[in-house]
Amino acid sequence: MKICFVCHANVCRSFMAQELLKKFLKEKGVTDTEIFSRGTLVFSNIQVPQKIKNFLKKNDIEYTNHTPTLISKQDLETADMVFVMTKDMFDELTDKYSQYSNKIFMLLDYCYGKQKDISDPIHKEGFLFNMAAKSLKQTVKVLADKLTANR
Repeated sequence: MKICFVCHANVCRSFMAQELLKKFLKEKGVTDTEIFSRGTLVFSNIQVPQKIKNFLKKNDIEYTNHTPTLISKQDLETADMVFVMTKDMFDELTDKYSQYSNKIFMLLDYCYGKQKDISDPIHKEGFLFNMAAKSLKQTVKVLADKLTANR
């Protein structure tokens, strides 16, 4: 299976979700899933913020170099499931790549049946960032449980 997470710049939500899902699946003994992340508006000079690296470290995830990458038609073609963070991203990708709309999902909708956006914590600090990151972590844990329920 091949899973892609998508956010705007590919340095915060999608990258954290990618790394968290890798960890959760590994803990469940799942090793046959490729997980990657992309962005809809990527600038190659943007780096993963230190607060993201700190969050990963707190969750026993070692940061390895990450280069933000723009989502492509080939990514959608090869992925089995694509999880986006907002309704706008969902609408953009399903409109532009309608042939792949059956594998594009809003993350919160897939996990909880809620058509809500996952807000971008990139500009938040302290308590607000930590709450957003914890919420994303819990959602990805639910996703890992759903993906492995019938294995």
